[in-house]
Amino acid sequence: MNNSRLKLLILPLIIVIITLIVTVAIMAPLIPLPLSDLILDGAIFGLLLAILNFLLKEIIRYSNYKSLPIIQQIVNYGALAILFVLSWVGISFLILYIISPENAMNYVLPTVPIRITLALLTYGLLILLYGYIFTQNQEEEVSIDIDVEHTTDIESSEKTMTNEDTSDSEILEHIAVKNGQKIDLIFINDIISIQAEGNYVMIFTPKGKYLKEQTMKYFGDHLPANKFVRVHRSNIINIDYIQRIELYEKQSQMLKLQNNLQVKMSIAGYKELKRVLNL
Repeated sequence: MNNSRLKLLILPLIIVIITLIVTVAIMAPLIPLPLSDLILDGAIFGLLLAILNFLLKEIIRYSNYKSLPIIQQIVNYGALAILFVLSWVGISFLILYIISPENAMNYVLPTVPIRITLALLTYGLLILLYGYIFTQNQEEEVSIDIDVEHTTDIESSEKTMTNEDTSDSEILEHIAVKNGQKIDLIFINDIISIQAEGNYVMIFTPKGKYLKEQTMKYFGDHLPANKFVRVHRSNIINIDYIQRIELYEKQSQMLKLQNNLQVKMSIAGYKELKRVLNL
């Protein structure tokens, strides 16, 4: 825990220091300002980058843009680039203008094109860096799935035998979900997929989606095993709503479900789906 907190403090500090040094080195020949003003400029620039770096990392972590069509990826990353550049360059200029209007207008404003170029290069490097990191993490998760596959196969067989012997009362027939002051009943046959959302799950149906405070393990244990398959650690799907299976990346498949839902499958999840479908 202490190491995690230390990393949270050290990384932004490193970003601020590196950005400060780079900014001063680039701007010193271009702006006839005292060194103290250049350091202030670099410190503000670096502090904003540390904040934007954290936000960008979280967006890339949870956005799953790679599952979208290529045109949509270009649009999303392009819009994100514009927002990143405007936030970094615009807010830093605004802060400098508040501190010293004369210096901001006379010396900093002419360097805005250079700052925009620097921001775009930084954005591109961060996108490549975090894209690589999160891709590696996903591959490690897949590797873990493969390593425990033999164990899970045995557990799955035992679970199937147990499910056959359990009474009907242990298998869900419907799910109660709070909807404001009302309670909606979702029948099992109407569930398209279930997606993990932290300590909650999102239940997708033809009529809409519903948030339920429950675990994925609970639904994995209480849904009919011959109809619902956990194709990924964060997704359970109803095989009745599968439209097609497409190749997503090397050794990765994407499920196309009704209501335009897309679900990425792990290797272990794909093998389990093939077993249930007798493929």
